[in-house]
Amino acid sequence: MAGKTTPVMKQHADAKSAHPDCVVFFRLGDFYEMFGDDAVLVAKVLDLTLTSRNKGKPDEIPMAGVPHHAAHGYIARLLAQGHKVAICEQMADPSTVKGIVPREVVRVITPGTWSAEEQLDRGSNNWLCALEFEEEGVGVALLDLSTAELMAAVVPDLAAALSEMGRAAPREILLSDGPWSAGVAEALQEITHGATVRGDRCISKAEARQALAGVEVGGVESLAARAAARALLFARECFRGRPFPVFRVAVWNPSGVLGLDRAAQRHLELTESTVGDKKATLLFVIDKTGSPGGARLLRRRLLAPLTDVAQIRRRLDQVEAFVQNPTIRQDVQKALGRIGDLERLVVRGTLGEASPKDLGNVRRGLMAASEVFETLSGISDPESREALRLGGDVDLVDDLRQLLSQALVERPPAQVKEGAVFCQGFDAELDELSELRLSGSERMTALEQKLREETQISNLRVKFTRVFGWYVEVSRTHAKKAPAEWRRKQTVANGERFTLERLESLAEEVDSADVRFRARELELLSQLSAQLAEAAQRIHQLTAKISAIDVAAALAETASEFDYCRPDVDESDELEIIEGRHPVVEQLAAQGRFVPNDVTLRVRKEHLWLLSGPNMAGKSTFLRQVALTIILAQMGSYVPAKKARIGVADRVLSRVGASDNLAGGESTFMVEMRETASILRCATSRSFVILDEIGRGTSTFDGLAIAWAVAEHLDEVVSCRALFATHYHELTEFADKSSTAANYCVTAREHAGEVVFLHRVVKGAASRSYGVAVAQLAGLPESVLARARALLSSLESGREDQGGPHVVHLGGEAPQLPLFSGAKVSSAEVEILSTLRELDPDRLTGIEALQLLHQWSRRFKGSA
Repeated sequence: MAGKTTPVMKQHADAKSAHPDCVVFFRLGDFYEMFGDDAVLVAKVLDLTLTSRNKGKPDEIPMAGVPHHAAHGYIARLLAQGHKVAICEQMADPSTVKGIVPREVVRVITPGTWSAEEQLDRGSNNWLCALEFEEEGVGVALLDLSTAELMAAVVPDLAAALSEMGRAAPREILLSDGPWSAGVAEALQEITHGATVRGDRCISKAEARQALAGVEVGGVESLAARAAARALLFARECFRGRPFPVFRVAVWNPSGVLGLDRAAQRHLELTESTVGDKKATLLFVIDKTGSPGGARLLRRRLLAPLTDVAQIRRRLDQVEAFVQNPTIRQDVQKALGRIGDLERLVVRGTLGEASPKDLGNVRRGLMAASEVFETLSGISDPESREALRLGGDVDLVDDLRQLLSQALVERPPAQVKEGAVFCQGFDAELDELSELRLSGSERMTALEQKLREETQISNLRVKFTRVFGWYVEVSRTHAKKAPAEWRRKQTVANGERFTLERLESLAEEVDSADVRFRARELELLSQLSAQLAEAAQRIHQLTAKISAIDVAAALAETASEFDYCRPDVDESDELEIIEGRHPVVEQLAAQGRFVPNDVTLRVRKEHLWLLSGPNMAGKSTFLRQVALTIILAQMGSYVPAKKARIGVADRVLSRVGASDNLAGGESTFMVEMRETASILRCATSRSFVILDEIGRGTSTFDGLAIAWAVAEHLDEVVSCRALFATHYHELTEFADKSSTAANYCVTAREHAGEVVFLHRVVKGAASRSYGVAVAQLAGLPESVLARARALLSSLESGREDQGGPHVVHLGGEAPQLPLFSGAKVSSAEVEILSTLRELDPDRLTGIEALQLLHQWSRRFKGSA
């Protein structure tokens, strides 16, 4: 940069030099300014006006800025694109500094270390992940700085690590540098849908031990501890030495949870809907939590159901305790609604970011927590009390709650400058300064009156201007009466202005009162934040209990409202659901219109159902509802059924719905085959598998062959509980030949030319697919429908002379369902007659009739 560098720009250059990989938000008054390449970047990304500093001069430099009070929104948009932001703040009040205001980088913000409440999702964690790779496995650590949660585990390989990343969906992932890191980064970005992946320096074991000093790490394996240390080191560097709120590394055991890969989460719409509607997800249906901490815990449990029967039953006992005590449940939920986000509030207090309003919300949350346990004390049933663990004393952090109640006004402002923060009588010095602030004008009036009496100048006035401050003004005619000790300050047209020692002394007191009042308020707020930080670990322990209670109460509310039953969860390999329902679809369907269905699967007995039936009849819904019932049961929830027995599954594996990956150059069929291959690799005899229309993305013969082979592998090699929906009626013979597979179908009836879906699953194969009837419902033109009916009649009759189908043999000598081979009809006349027989003139529009005639005319001329 040409020209002389000003002191301010020297400050910016130093900040940028120390943080070259960051966009530097440089505080200048009420704005954060960006300079140079940073300005060009943010102008483009944030749609800001790009201006320049020293425009037209040799040292001209690009510049763009945002108001400091709106900075969080702009920062969030930069983070969403993976950028890091360094906040360079003014370290003193400019009004109190002579010369250049000192500035320092006080915080580096990254996607995984963001703690601004308004930019975080209330119901999900903001994870920063760190990975450590060794021959013995992969160390995985998850840190949510906003809630002070740190978990670590060791998984056997990269595939397992990717699976956990798909479950946790971190915002940012740290990888130690290495030749393998590029390929791993691509896989991580794909599985997490765009998490920011950063290469990170290698850290020694000594550095790891030092990073974990003072943090409880009991039971955490060495490799997992190193991953936790990496996450902590990165986060601490972002906070520039400020106190850090993480107290312990929680032992996390991925092997103890139900396997749910990203594909299963997506197909089953657990937390995200394929159409983008949150109301169409399982989480939306069951989330009746009152606190953000409860909402986050519910989400984590939904995505990580348990496989340990004893733990599952303990969770179910908690839900049952609230089901059996509905009045207490309702009172508890009212109190939970006032808890607020205690976890995140405590972290902001520890980091020195808590506002007066935040401290007021901590007080309200602690009061609500006390009310929760007071209400729970009304449960008299010993089993319910034991289930909710109400036997021991609970630390309600009463000392902090009482302090905050004594200190803060009823509704503390969001910012100190917006109004009073502390109660009168809490601090004597603050009360004195407050009185001085309020009485300043009165004291000036009293001084004015006293000076009039002393000087006998009736029109004497005590006035104030921003330029001259306080002064005494008298008219020209009375100027000679001014006492000798008064000092002339200014001559004006109508008189003279003076100053005097008494006025200056009082003015200093009045002028400094507000400054000293605000300074004392900030000092007291800092003291309260420090006391909040001291109680942080106790509050986190309290909120953990509150969140578990919140989840149990929410699931009990869901069970009561929607008539769910408690599942019998055991170690068996059986699955029995009586009158099961889809928890989401039944809410979206008309009241009472959802048709429940039964399913019974037993490993080494009847464990594979081949489900046939027309499109729109409910095959996919049935597959999904069984999978969702297993997930709900193993997360510790009641389930949408009249009765259910769930032998725990180790994985729920799903291939449902058509999708492609155009950005990755993959067709629908390739995506289908990749997901199917993953299922066949991962499935064990303890797994539950749902497959919908495998093989439909390729030719009929290829598709049927693949579907047959997959079904055979699941039945004979894996021998797991599985539901396999198909339109390949040839597979019905496969079920007939297997002693552990069975044919079931979703029923439909045709009435007066219309198809009626009964949505009832019954034993046996579907007699027909009703595809043309579904096409009619979809609105295909009548001429096309008539032609389809004619072709269908030809195919079903097997007339080879009219281009009838070839017979296909798979898995035995018996012929299978004929497959359309694409042969032409032998004559245009036969085609026309066949179509006319199937044509419904009442459904045919005028333009469709003309199009049909034109089509026949061309075909007839061609065959003449």
